[in-house]
Amino acid sequence: MSRLPIQDIIDRYNNLNETLATTTDTKKMIELSKKQTKAEPQFQLATNILNTENSLKENEDLLAELPAGDELRELTELDIAEQKEKLTTWEDELLTYLNPEDPRDSENILLEIRAGAGGDESALFAGDLFKMYTSMADHFGFKVNIISTSQNDLGGFKEIIAEIKGNDVYASYKFESGVHRVQRVPSTEKQGRIHTSTASVAIMPLIEPDGDFKIDPKEIEIIISTSSGKGGQSVNTTYSAVKMVHKPTGIEAQSQDERSQVQNKIKCISVLTSRVFDHYEEERLAKEAAERREQVGRNDRSEKIRTYNFPQDRLTDHRYSHSWNQLPGVLTGGIVKVVDDIKRMEAEKMLAKLHTK
Repeated sequence: MSRLPIQDIIDRYNNLNETLATTTDTKKMIELSKKQTKAEPQFQLATNILNTENSLKENEDLLAELPAGDELRELTELDIAEQKEKLTTWEDELLTYLNPEDPRDSENILLEIRAGAGGDESALFAGDLFKMYTSMADHFGFKVNIISTSQNDLGGFKEIIAEIKGNDVYASYKFESGVHRVQRVPSTEKQGRIHTSTASVAIMPLIEPDGDFKIDPKEIEIIISTSSGKGGQSVNTTYSAVKMVHKPTGIEAQSQDERSQVQNKIKCISVLTSRVFDHYEEERLAKEAAERREQVGRNDRSEKIRTYNFPQDRLTDHRYSHSWNQLPGVLTGGIVKVVDDIKRMEAEKMLAKLHTK
């Protein structure tokens, strides 16, 4: 028997279908249909596992009755080996769906990457991280929209902020908040020495202008100035750059990439609203029970979560004491496998807690 809650998954899906079939409320039907679509892959995997387990038991019972040397015995053994291999594959895939849910999993996100220790190399690493997350978005069919950037002279990013929109975006990116460390020989290093640099990543639910959460305009201080370039020099003479400060929390946001002040204000308020919402959400969750605080996605943003060690071709996630090889491939799309593995590890932790209760 599978250690996963196979029958529970099947029963929940069937109950959902029954409820959907008897519902006449349009709004509820739309909500249930979304849940059905989300639950469909889990149901299919659970059904495959259950059917294969039943077939496997029949084969094992048959094998016990077959005498040595019977030609049917060899065929049955091969069938059993194939069924066990399928079960392992399906269970691993189902585990990626069973990691603890966050109420914000379905939200779009605001992605912020900032260079940390390491100067120009840190800015270049921030650029590599952004490319990695863009490749991840491409894989899932998400749409990436850059909100603002601050580049250094080598083409790296001192800071880059982007919106990522699609289905269940937060669920895919919530594992990434924290400090990322890289160890490699920078392209600017002439003596071949390995440098250690850092960049911080923040993942926040994207709060849309027409959403439920809004900031009181009286709480916002708006500062207008001319836009500046990479070295701080003014790049135009029009007052289009916008900086906003949320006075109760001191949280800031700024935008200068657009040509008009109005466009920069729109971007700025979007970023500020998401940051303030995330701040209050962090405070709320910090007051809840310890079990709630243990959820993935609640990592302290100052916590070092990963090391990208290029000389050893190894990515290590310190939260799980787990490593992956083929590091260049991770940065060009392989991050999807890393996230899937993390989802499985989170599900394993959840199952372990259930089995100890």
